[in-house]
Amino acid sequence: MKASILGLIGNTPIVRLGRLAGGGMAEVYVKLEYLNPTGSHKDRIAYYMIRDAEERGLIEPGDTVVEASSGNTAISVAWVSSLLGYRAEIFVEKGTSQVKIGLIKALGARVVEAEEENYAEAARRYAEEHGYLFLNQYENEANVRAHYETTGPEIYRQLGGKIDAFVMGIGTGGTISGVGRFLKEKLGEGVKIVGVVPRGSRIAGGEGAERIEGLASDIVPGIWRRYGHVVSEVIEVGFDEALQTMKTLLRSEGVLGGLSTGANVYAAMRVAERLTKGVVATIAPDTILRYPHIL
Repeated sequence: MKASILGLIGNTPIVRLGRLAGGGMAEVYVKLEYLNPTGSHKDRIAYYMIRDAEERGLIEPGDTVVEASSGNTAISVAWVSSLLGYRAEIFVEKGTSQVKIGLIKALGARVVEAEEENYAEAARRYAEEHGYLFLNQYENEANVRAHYETTGPEIYRQLGGKIDAFVMGIGTGGTISGVGRFLKEKLGEGVKIVGVVPRGSRIAGGEGAERIEGLASDIVPGIWRRYGHVVSEVIEVGFDEALQTMKTLLRSEGVLGGLSTGANVYAAMRVAERLTKGVVATIAPDTILRYPHIL
């Protein structure tokens, strides 16, 4: 019997940055989550959220699930839904890239371009009106559990339990919360959990001035409200800093991470400089191939 392609989610490789992190710095490792089947770490949460809903009797094959996302989660939910026998309806922001919309539709999902600014609220209301399940990645506990049960243990195992800091962008807050909880349980309060947000993000007390796709700028997710205490520090990164680091990673290290990867690595390098020794781990959530318009 052939294994399902769903079995390829996770267990992504981790690589050490050999050129960017020089002497007098901690070692910096990047987990290549863009090597998941659809090209991002959101495959993990899409699978967990849908399976969790099944286990709780909220859905069964043939039902419709609804999500609000203009990016990686939309693609992952459409993909997992198609493989597990669900219909997916994805609410996206008006003006979302036609390339992304085309891919979501190709995976069998229906795409709704929300007229109002709060497209997550539009998705929630629509799901309620039609009796569908709204997955709601920004609040869903299965989002956190996916990273607590898979991503965190993988990083811990790959680095032999020797981790001084974990650095991760805050989008829904699921990755940093799940991995952060796991590492703190294993390594104690000595391990630093560092969040990354765009400069001016509301999470850092700003007004959402700059935008880095995939990171929270003008919202404070429910997951962050519940688990923000796990994070030791939040570093703000500007768009230009993330973009330049993304390009440097591509040329110097061969890491094909996207813009949020650039932000993560920029912050990880600052942490590595401060620590001077030890190990800093971060994640490349998705691929540069999703962002050809900014190269």
